[in-house]
Amino acid sequence: MKSRFTYIVNQLNLLKWIKQLILGPAYLIHVDKIRKSKKWDIYRIDDYQNLNISEKQLISKNDIKNDFLYFLKKHPLVPIKQVSTGGTSGKPFIFYQDLIFARQKERAYIYDIWKTIGYNPFDFRIVVRGNIPQNGIQYNWFENALIISQDFFIPKNKIYLQQLFYENPSFLHVYPSSLMSLINFFGEKMFKIFPIKGIMAGSETFPISQMKWIMKTFSIPIAHWYGHSEYAILARFCWNCEEFHFYPTYGKVNLMEDKDRNDEHMLIATSLNKYGTQFKNYITEDYATKSVRTCGDDSYFKVNEIIGRKQEYVLDNQGQKKAFGPYLFGIHGNFWSYIESIQFTQSEKGILNVLYVPSENCNDQILKNILIERFDNFKIDINSTKYIPKTKSGKLKYFIQHLDI
Repeated sequence: MKSRFTYIVNQLNLLKWIKQLILGPAYLIHVDKIRKSKKWDIYRIDDYQNLNISEKQLISKNDIKNDFLYFLKKHPLVPIKQVSTGGTSGKPFIFYQDLIFARQKERAYIYDIWKTIGYNPFDFRIVVRGNIPQNGIQYNWFENALIISQDFFIPKNKIYLQQLFYENPSFLHVYPSSLMSLINFFGEKMFKIFPIKGIMAGSETFPISQMKWIMKTFSIPIAHWYGHSEYAILARFCWNCEEFHFYPTYGKVNLMEDKDRNDEHMLIATSLNKYGTQFKNYITEDYATKSVRTCGDDSYFKVNEIIGRKQEYVLDNQGQKKAFGPYLFGIHGNFWSYIESIQFTQSEKGILNVLYVPSENCNDQILKNILIERFDNFKIDINSTKYIPKTKSGKLKYFIQHLDI
């Protein structure tokens, strides 16, 4: 019996190694770069980054939008695709990304972050983020991931989901807000008995106090990181110093002062990706505070806190508290090309009011169909407008919650 079990384990490990080889040469190259860079001092890091960076002028999203061909680098043998994202504000941004090397590279760094809590490439994970499978739940064989829509977490499915989580030891891949929604759905007492090996949470801010509460209450380790759709810079949250470490072989980051933000500095990113839209001295529109302590883990550039997309919540038509981020920012494709900006507000349970400024090529009916399908647990009131008011600081709020939840 033991030899049979050992054989199965060995076969599964072999399959994981085969999958890593399939990820390609860029993945393996960056796994090696990560390993080496952790031993570099600040001078070696500067030497590496200066060899790859020559641009000095700052560029913004509008610069890229107005002259996207100027910032685009192509190769006949490297396929690229158009990427549409809502960023942190709900204002669309379209750029181009290579389909081979950037994705292979991304895997290497994300896996390095996840391994800090015991995750090995292609370990089983349950994903509750922006994905909405056709039937609410779907297994991805290659990823070894069970992808579950937020909308599947409803009272009639609760017993099934409790059994699924209890019988399948797993890592949990989430937004911080969708994690809190899960805890609220199951209840703390039930969530404590699930055999969750670790939590991988990104794409939103995750306050240290909140992470510490989760780790203390449920005895589950957390891996947290900062990144963005542009794949320009990436930082892991370090539990040794409780600050963010930016990978020097992924991209270069600088801080730019903003006289209106006191101690908060703009993150300026320079991607090291060769193909697709070239983000050189790119204004990310995300902010950070300067590092206040040293760390013996490595010599990477650090910041103390990153002020990015906040956790937002809505009440659906059944009164269930759901994370808002996965609904909107899980949308990709043509949706973002139909709008100049968008804003959601909630004043009643199960009802969302949507204002959008249409783009020149907007198809209003397709846009409305996407939103109705995406927010199918809500009544949606959708209206176009010529202008959406901004905050005093000039920012557009993509979501305003009037309910006390």
